[in-house]
Amino acid sequence: MLQDKVLNYKDDVVKSIQEAIRIKSVEEAALPGMPFGEGPAKALAHFLELGETLGFESTNFDNYAGHIDFGDGEETLAILGHVDVVPEGEGWDHDPYGGIIADGKIYGRGTLDDKGPMIMCMYAMKALKDSGLKLNKKIRMILGANEETNWGCMDHYFGTLKMPQPTLAFTPDSSFPVTFAEKGIMQVTMTKNIDTKNITIEGGKAFNSVAESCEMTFPAELLNTLEAKIKEYNENNEYKMEIKDGKLISYGKSSHGARPQSGYNAISALMGTLEGVDLGEISEFVTFYNSKIGMEYNGVSMGIGFEDADSGKLSLNIGKVSIQDGKVELSIDMRYPVTTKKEAVLEGLEKAAAENNFELTVKSHTNALYSPKDTVLVKTLMDVYKEITGDADAEPVAIGGGTYARAVDNGVAFGALLHDQEDNMHQKNEYLEISKLDTLLKIYVEAIYRLAK
Repeated sequence: MLQDKVLNYKDDVVKSIQEAIRIKSVEEAALPGMPFGEGPAKALAHFLELGETLGFESTNFDNYAGHIDFGDGEETLAILGHVDVVPEGEGWDHDPYGGIIADGKIYGRGTLDDKGPMIMCMYAMKALKDSGLKLNKKIRMILGANEETNWGCMDHYFGTLKMPQPTLAFTPDSSFPVTFAEKGIMQVTMTKNIDTKNITIEGGKAFNSVAESCEMTFPAELLNTLEAKIKEYNENNEYKMEIKDGKLISYGKSSHGARPQSGYNAISALMGTLEGVDLGEISEFVTFYNSKIGMEYNGVSMGIGFEDADSGKLSLNIGKVSIQDGKVELSIDMRYPVTTKKEAVLEGLEKAAAENNFELTVKSHTNALYSPKDTVLVKTLMDVYKEITGDADAEPVAIGGGTYARAVDNGVAFGALLHDQEDNMHQKNEYLEISKLDTLLKIYVEAIYRLAK
């Protein structure tokens, strides 16, 4: 039986995930022949080599992306995923790039997002290949090296190189059961020139991550005022602040920017604490922040609190702040409902920016994705999920995250997070429970088979 056969590769899956995790594939400055830096290029080469070791044909497209092919046919089933990861952040209990196994879990950046799921799918392809079952579609695994930032990998693959669109596709880069709708994604910056004097504030690492720390340097005369503020704050909040090495440090909890409510934004916490402190022109920015954003994560005070029945409320995340050298820059990530127009979101942002003399710049935008629940793709994947898990009442879901399903004409996100797994993607101590591999491997081998047969 196919589902039993794939479990024969479980030990190999664990080992391969560990090996992939040990390659730090955070995007860095471009190098010759490495558009996203050395780490993503190494990770891409590693995955393509693994594909060849398992008996497939692989091609590297200029270290932007690559694909691994199995079988033939006029139609193609694509499995899309990425080999790059977000920065590791701080506070890990195990080496984020060690692939350590502890308490039955593989720890490391990328175990869930997205190296682990792609390796599961590759071994599902291997099980199908070794089974000798007849398939009517080519299976093509498409790997990108720049998903966590600006998708230059997919722009190169489908845009510059004009690689053919698959007939249908899925990406194991979300959660189960099936993601039938993905909100529109807009990332903007708000900037203005101000007199920063002897103060700097730096926090956050990426648009699409909730800031887990924020640091402020300040003149000595503010020490007593800030100590009193910190004392009051720490008495009333789970996440703390401290003055260390001459800096005020605000701590929070990281989370994916699409789910800001799952984290605690250290930038927002700091701004709330600084209200009423005399910081010169920076105080105007602090007041703007607290009145238009504060600890909210739905954009209501900014005038963009949109929602709909299919995909829920808009989410707003402050990913980064920088105040130094006479300039303030705020990096904002928004996921807006599938029925909301981009122009409506921009209108609200532009009004808030103009009223406070900020320059608004759209850094990136991705349209929403919507695949009706009654399509063959969604129905087939839902059937597989229900049969393997026994979760008969499951329904397709909408998310704020953006997956590679948007890069193709007929694709959805399918797993790899089960409902009883902790979602710590983009957080410290990202891990995959080895005990979940049986279910996950069965789901993926059956899904690939039914879509390709």
